[in-house]
Amino acid sequence: MLRWLLACAPVLAPAVLVPGLAAAQDAEQGREIARRWCVSCHVVDRSARQAPANGLPTFPAIANRADLTADRLRAAMNPQHNRMPDLALSKRQQDDLIAYIFSLRRDR
Repeated sequence: MLRWLLACAPVLAPAVLVPGLAAAQDAEQGREIARRWCVSCHVVDRSARQAPANGLPTFPAIANRADLTADRLRAAMNPQHNRMPDLALSKRQQDDLIAYIFSLRRDR
């Protein structure tokens, strides 16, 4: 067991010692999901300055809501949510997308 831990230490240490590192990888995957599936209805990049004409909020606007939680985002991704299409995202994909949205928050 000790030999295995020592062998894996160079790989595992960055994720354990720098928690944001793993989250950054998830957020990057979430960004790709947003660009693939969400951009047709939402502005998904931080650099966007205007909401689309469809009246839906931008991802940066969503990210900066004071009442935002991961559970609220997950509920909004639910196909029963009135305006959302059924994207059939896995839990991992939802987690990645949520990580990306939270990465768009301005420092408070």
